[in-house]
Amino acid sequence: SRVVVTLADAGDAVRLDIVDDGIGFDARHWDAQGGVGSRGGGYGLRSMRARLRELGGGLDVESAPGDGTALSAHIPL
Repeated sequence: SRVVVTLADAGDAVRLDIVDDGIGFDARHWDAQGGVGSRGGGYGLRSMRARLRELGGGLDVESAPGDGTALSAHIPL
C-alpha cells in the first residue's frame, strides 16, 4: 500500500532506491536461483541486474516474505 522512491546523485554515480511495504518474497532463495522466482517469475529483476552490471553498476534486492521489498539500482555517470 506504500512505496517510497528516492533518486540520489552520489557524485560519480546515480542511485535509485525503491522500497515498498508489500508481501515481499524470499530474496535469498531468488538470488540462489540466479534471480529466477519460484513461480516462474523474476526475469525482469534478473534482466535489470544484468543490464546494470553491463553498464558498470548493479542492482541490490532485499526482501523477505511479509516484509516488503527494497531495490537499489546504481550506475556510474
